[in-house]
Amino acid sequence: MTKELYKEVRHEFEIDGRKAFFSIGKFAPRSQAGVYAQMGDTVVLANVNIGDASNDAEFFPLSVEYIEKMYAGGKISGSRFVKRDRFPSDDAILKARMIDRSVRSRFPSDYRDEVSVVVSVLSFDPENDPVLLGINAVSVALMLSSAPFTDPVSAMRIGLKDGELFNMYAHVDRDLDKNKSEMNLVITGDESQITMMDANAYEVSEDIVLDGFEKAMESMKPWIEQQKAFIDAYEAENGEVVKKEYKSFSFPDELLDSLMNTFAEEIKAAMYGGQFFADREKFIEDHYSVEWEGKYSKKQVSDAFEKVAKKLMKKIVLEEKARVDGRGFEEIRELRFEHGILPRTHGSGLFSRGLTQALTIATLGSTKEGLLVDDMTEDSERNYIHYYTAPSYTLGEPGRYRYNPGRREIGHGALAEKALYPVLPSLEEFPYTVILVSEVLSQNGSSSMASTVGSTLALLDAGVPIEDHVAGIALGVIVDDEDPSRFQTLVDIRDVEDFFGEMDYKVTGTVNGVTAIQMDNKRAGLPIEVFRDAMAKSRKARLEIIEKMKEVLPGPKEDVSDYAPKVTSIKIPAKKIGELIGPGGKNIKEITEETGAQVDVSDDGLVSIYAADKESAQAALARIKPLAFEPKVGDVYEGKIVSVKDFGFFVEIRPGVDGLVHVSEVADEYVKDLSKFGKEGDTVKVKLIAIDDEGRLKLSMKAV
Repeated sequence: MTKELYKEVRHEFEIDGRKAFFSIGKFAPRSQAGVYAQMGDTVVLANVNIGDASNDAEFFPLSVEYIEKMYAGGKISGSRFVKRDRFPSDDAILKARMIDRSVRSRFPSDYRDEVSVVVSVLSFDPENDPVLLGINAVSVALMLSSAPFTDPVSAMRIGLKDGELFNMYAHVDRDLDKNKSEMNLVITGDESQITMMDANAYEVSEDIVLDGFEKAMESMKPWIEQQKAFIDAYEAENGEVVKKEYKSFSFPDELLDSLMNTFAEEIKAAMYGGQFFADREKFIEDHYSVEWEGKYSKKQVSDAFEKVAKKLMKKIVLEEKARVDGRGFEEIRELRFEHGILPRTHGSGLFSRGLTQALTIATLGSTKEGLLVDDMTEDSERNYIHYYTAPSYTLGEPGRYRYNPGRREIGHGALAEKALYPVLPSLEEFPYTVILVSEVLSQNGSSSMASTVGSTLALLDAGVPIEDHVAGIALGVIVDDEDPSRFQTLVDIRDVEDFFGEMDYKVTGTVNGVTAIQMDNKRAGLPIEVFRDAMAKSRKARLEIIEKMKEVLPGPKEDVSDYAPKVTSIKIPAKKIGELIGPGGKNIKEITEETGAQVDVSDDGLVSIYAADKESAQAALARIKPLAFEPKVGDVYEGKIVSVKDFGFFVEIRPGVDGLVHVSEVADEYVKDLSKFGKEGDTVKVKLIAIDDEGRLKLSMKAV
């Protein structure tokens, strides 16, 4: 019997007053699972397709793509040369990473089939964020596919305003608007455990953040229920979803027993030695031909070696109460802070924590040098950016230098960027574009957190008046497989603790509170008790780092570098912007030619003046100051008589700003001869009594 094409199964529901639905069968008929989902006017299409595993598969080949197209927001690219949607934006890559981290750990550990997940945003409604809808759509698509993915995962965004937490469905830019929300917390998981989290916040207390975790888990329940209802509706129409039998990449028990019983001490020595992965390869080279050749592949032995190492790690931490490098569970590795080490850059900071080292460089430029963002959401300009690079030499390995950043580099850069954003001055306070570049020089655990500290040092060294010092730390956890309530949190995790631990939990903030969080884990999820413990320990470690950082650099330098442009700013009424610019930009060009300064004007009337020296900046400022003056009725001014007419005096109260003192406003008595009361060049006091419809000033001498 031929299967009916385009037979749609649709499940409609409402959550938090928002109408939504899941649908399958109508779109993408050749996709193994193509779920069309809509919430408000936001529409996403999640496609899942499964391939066979390669015999030499070394890892789980899951790929997740999040595709944003301009048409979804009703836009055409602003580029004059390229109109086709091409490479994903950094924000789209960050959202793809969020989806990946939400589902990857929920597959069986022995699964190696190729899985492709593509989420396409077809319609964008700013009040209904496509990434939240996309995670729910991916979850049901995976459950409807042949992959061994059976437990739903959901997502919720929690905001904070005036002390109240709320479910926030609206799209949120990476630069969080404090007027809309003081926190942007995205949690994925289910009603009992957390799988992934990502957050940025304006120094929010740990207690409030933890309350946000609980609220998110509670708010995900309705979504989980609707996912299950959709699966039930599908199976009622099409029969039970068939899960494909897959080739298991588990290890034979005898191989694991051989490694554990005979070589446990050598494997532990590799973990204690600090060069685990190199020692693993040497171990296999030394023992493979004698012990296992002909029975197992080198890849099987290598993977089994890691599995045994993970078991030993759990034993070391949970039973022996120790860490592989001898530190206490809450002990941070050796810290070193330096700044101002690069002579010609505008600001630089070097931070080292054990073998992890990041050098961050700050560069200051005019507001016109900001990054223009042209994507599905809106056209905007960013004046603060952080980039992160980590070549292969940082791991002590050979490899080609990558000029295009990978997803990891984009993710780490964005995390450190979000960490500092809440303490940056406004453009009115500090009218510069600020670009930070973290050159990671060595990696052994949490280079993104090292970049955060390095960024703080670089900003302070550059004279950027940030509100407070920001630091971050990464934490891991070791969980007992038999009793998940038994766990141990590790502060400042290094390579093997990250590799064999259950999570990588990064928290940044100031002495006042949290500014950013990022977490992924290797389990399907972790209970909130783990994060209560981790949050308290992260704060303690963060404050320790900040205290030591302040000893080296307590605050921003008084002035910017000699090599940075000098800037001054002034606000003029928005209605006078045209007067400043002049026809065809004539006036600004004249100011630039005469003073050598660059003049930038924003739509709200903020004028920023950039020059190589203070003298040039002051000369340009003197030319613009008259436009900043906005006379107010009732104010008294001291001015100069610039013209005497039969009907009164014209008095200049500011350079280029004058008004009329009518003869009737010169004195209380009848004025026959104006010369008795003043002549051209005299200084007089006048009061502004009115401004007419054409903007002309009416002044009075007798009203003073």
